[in-house]
Amino acid sequence: MKKIIYILIITAIFPLASCKKFLDVAPTDFLSPINYYSTETEVENALTGVYDPLGREAMYGRYLFTTLAYGNDEGLRSASATTTGLEVFNYTPSDGIVGNLWTSCYQGIDRANDLLANIDKPKMDDTKRKRIRGEALFLRAYYYFLLADNWGDVPLKLSPTVSASDVNIKSNPKKEVFDQILKDMETAEPLVSTSTELKFSGRVSKTTIEGIMARVCLTMAGSQVNDPSKLNDALKWAEKVQQSKEHSLNPDYKQIFINQSKDLYDVKESMWEIEFYGNGIGSYNETSWVGVWGGILASGPDLQTPGYGYGALYATNKLYNLYTDAADVRRDWNISPYYFTTTKPTNFTATQLYNRYPGKWRREYEVVTPKSKNVSSTNFPVLRYADVLLMLAEAENELNGPTQKAHDALNEVRARAHASEFKGATIITDKIIFRQVIQDERARELAFEALRDHDLKRWGIFISTMKDLSKNITASYPANLRFLALAGNNIAERHLYLPIPSLELSLNKAIKQNPNW
Repeated sequence: MKKIIYILIITAIFPLASCKKFLDVAPTDFLSPINYYSTETEVENALTGVYDPLGREAMYGRYLFTTLAYGNDEGLRSASATTTGLEVFNYTPSDGIVGNLWTSCYQGIDRANDLLANIDKPKMDDTKRKRIRGEALFLRAYYYFLLADNWGDVPLKLSPTVSASDVNIKSNPKKEVFDQILKDMETAEPLVSTSTELKFSGRVSKTTIEGIMARVCLTMAGSQVNDPSKLNDALKWAEKVQQSKEHSLNPDYKQIFINQSKDLYDVKESMWEIEFYGNGIGSYNETSWVGVWGGILASGPDLQTPGYGYGALYATNKLYNLYTDAADVRRDWNISPYYFTTTKPTNFTATQLYNRYPGKWRREYEVVTPKSKNVSSTNFPVLRYADVLLMLAEAENELNGPTQKAHDALNEVRARAHASEFKGATIITDKIIFRQVIQDERARELAFEALRDHDLKRWGIFISTMKDLSKNITASYPANLRFLALAGNNIAERHLYLPIPSLELSLNKAIKQNPNW
């Protein structure tokens, strides 16, 4: 049996495109790296293989924004029968979702390592070679970011697999892993294309890398790595995105997500998306669960209008009540005011604030037909310009307090949402108050985009937030919905990181389990 971390690249370089825009070919047959990488086309195909794990169910095809992101103060699993699993913090190291995410990250890393080791083989345009090198470096770093963010200390492997029998590798301290992540991303940043050159969001651009580096640096400045010096770097990278003038906010908030269902690119706002296509019919598909599992309940007899929805997630009343401005358009988009049991919507009443569904991605806007009951072709956003502005405001406040620069970035996001801006008599002068405003604004703006757990952990308030949420549910929710308190009741210190998968521990004798698992 081969170790999870060491899937040989000869089985992993095939062009199973997760990014439909830049490669539209069928998978090739088995190829050895010895005979591969001889042409520019083969190198491009190998790069597509590096992107490919991002679209799997283990990652952004399903679990990164569903099971691995259900169980926080924006949304909770709607099924009362769910008493075990990641959504309610009752699982073991043998959980398949945990193991599959680990495996997919390391497969992406192995593919990147093999491509980087062979990138100089073919005769090709040097600008294209640099661009491919840059994308592969960034993707390797991003897979490591997902690993370090979810597991902490992990094995750091930067060269191709030589032997599948060499299985015993110790974990590197998370600080070393994060340092390597930044090193790779900084090297990649000047090599890749600009967003304007690409004209679509399925491939990483120069400003995408800068924006993700701001996210990485804020993570390192937070409780997991506790390196406040990285705040300066977070501000620097966020400002680089802003100063590039490549990006701006879409004037219509809901249109961002309609575009993702309609397969329309908005490179100004939606800086990096994982692209999906097809409806599960035929051989050429890479579908997701966006809008299907954690979207609006639609269980009527007609699955085409609007499209089936499981309604597997309830938005919390805490999230609903965070939208304190009546004019804020984000509330009734992110939290659906209706559901379907027939082809026509049924509106929630004004008092039904405890069992509403996320509405960010609405299946009625999908263009691929016939619509599947279980999957969609809607793209998932990894990075938006609004996120960059909020990261800029957060880093500026932590370094210098609530300056005009911090207010300007925050107000730009709020103005687009038609929420009141902090100006004149409402300007914020206290750093602690501004910090809380940013934390709430990120919930309002980025709800259900698989960032809330990440944010709460780096702020060091994940457990306390969930405990407070459970107390609120027990005290104020209707009796039939108080089962939603289970996640907060179960959460403990060990849940700040995932357990090392059981299979990995059985094969790699040098690795140690995370604390309390």
